[in-house]
Amino acid sequence: MTDLDTRGWRNSLRRHDVLAFMLAALILTWVVWVPRAMGAQVGVIGQLWTWIPAMTALGCAAVLYGRAGVRDLGRRLVLWRVRWWWYPVVLLGPLVFALVVAGTAVLLGEPWDAVRPPALTLSIPALGLTLLILALTDGLGEELGWRGYLLPRLLIRHRAFVASLILGLYWWLWHLPSLWTAGGAMEGQPPWLLLADLLAKSLLFTYVFLGTQGSVLIVILLHASTNLFGVSPPIGPDGDLTVPLVALALKWVLAVALFVRLPRSFSDGSAEFHWSATPG
Repeated sequence: MTDLDTRGWRNSLRRHDVLAFMLAALILTWVVWVPRAMGAQVGVIGQLWTWIPAMTALGCAAVLYGRAGVRDLGRRLVLWRVRWWWYPVVLLGPLVFALVVAGTAVLLGEPWDAVRPPALTLSIPALGLTLLILALTDGLGEELGWRGYLLPRLLIRHRAFVASLILGLYWWLWHLPSLWTAGGAMEGQPPWLLLADLLAKSLLFTYVFLGTQGSVLIVILLHASTNLFGVSPPIGPDGDLTVPLVALALKWVLAVALFVRLPRSFSDGSAEFHWSATPG
């Protein structure tokens, strides 16, 4: 195949780069997660499969954009030079949020021991180690795909608010088998609650992503910290939705407040994320 032919089919496929990624990541994930939800014993593969979005992103970037695409992912992944205050925001902000949720739930009559963030029982070294593990698993495994590959391409076509909702809807769809996986962290959670939660979180993650000039590293840390401090608390053992609904309401208030004040340069990411690289 000549260079001209290669450029031709790549250019053709690039017009569908978002759909190609979405289908590939969903199919490759569900081929393991659906059988697991149905009771199949997949062992550690089920946990490792959280890396599928990252691997799909690398594959799509390499096939559709060549070396330039892979370099772009790598550049976002190691982009650490951001304003210093983003680090305490993404690392400690979820803790503050979780404490506000717990405090609100206590005011509504819930006992503190039942609503306090579980991470508060860990020592400082244990907190650091758990954060690192979460960053290298769920954080890196998902965010290289969601915010590293998918979001920049959605921002070419849509404003930040709409792009975030599209990504949030897909994020929910990708997670769906987890709702029926015995022993999983999301087992038994109502689909509508997960959807509303991930839409709000997608808005918040987009805000951080844009505010840090597209740093995947920072959103990986945010992903790890939100999981560590439980900003999306599970339903109570008796089916009580008080704490999850309090957290959901506060997330939406925060997301809307941030997007109302979103700088004009943030609201349209097309200039920043327009792909202009030549085929690699």
